[in-house]
Amino acid sequence: MKKFKIALGVIIVGFFAIIFFSNKDYFMAKQGFKIDLLVGEPYHLKELPNAFFFLIFFLVGFLIAYFTSLFDRFKSKKKIKTLNTAATDQLKEISELKKEVESLKGTAYGYSKPPEEQDSVSTA
Repeated sequence: MKKFKIALGVIIVGFFAIIFFSNKDYFMAKQGFKIDLLVGEPYHLKELPNAFFFLIFFLVGFLIAYFTSLFDRFKSKKKIKTLNTAATDQLKEISELKKEVESLKGTAYGYSKPPEEQDSVSTA
């Protein structure tokens, strides 16, 4: 599985390298950017390569996706904790019930062991 992850990573990096180098002229072309909020003067950014804009918008999208999933991860972590606590409590209850069944088996026959176990011990 580890080798598969490494191979997949190399393939993905290679794919991005092919895309970048085949479109190198476009990515290296400089372009200005203007933000007009309709209030006051429009804001002009200096001319930067298109690759810079791709990188910035990719990182902003990644951060937005990360922070929107953060709430779900905390919620899942809390749910896992409560389910683990419930499972532990149920295992304790099962062990108590098994002990109770064993004690009831012993008192029902008047012996410390059930009759089928005593028959196998006495014939040996």
